Amino acid sequence: MRLEPPRRAPDNEQKLIVLCCLNNLGPCTELQLLQFLFEYDLMNYFEMMFALNDLCDRGQAARTKKGAGYLYAVTAAGAEALALFGNRVPASVYALLEKNGRAWKQRFRREAQNLSEITQTDRGEYELKLRVVEQDMDMMTLTVTLPSREMAQQLSDEWPGKASSIYAEIFRMLTEQKK
Repeated sequence: MRLEPPRRAPDNEQKLIVLCCLNNLGPCTELQLLQFLFEYDLMNYFEMMFALNDLCDRGQAARTKKGAGYLYAVTAAGAEALALFGNRVPASVYALLEKNGRAWKQRFRREAQNLSEITQTDRGEYELKLRVVEQDMDMMTLTVTLPSREMAQQLSDEWPGKASSIYAEIFRMLTEQKK
């Protein structure tokens, strides 16, 4: 007999906050949603996961496998729940989303389009694979071998903010006409 840990039912307000965030920020990974919720002290990881799982169980949020994790989005049933009960979401949450939601949504989009992955080689070096993705199609993949994980992580952290300009510069250099 396998024992399951006790499952705490998420607070209805927490579920509505998660739905409201997903609705305003667009599809998010667990980590992206957690970063937003944690940044503004709205809820912790466990509260978020209880709420997400309950919303998915009720069909109000959809969980889609994406790479090593999941992408969460509001369903039609979730949008209906927000329309009916959205007034129970604290005004401060709506104010946060109004003020900061667009920037977070753009950040999430950039992260989804500019991916990086670090792996260690058999020789002990670190390979950093940098990708530019648009509409689930690889536009560019660049692999760099580096001597340390720290250096690979530093470049990986810089990639989302610089990927589009690096891609544009490489494209410009490769297509420029020789004189």
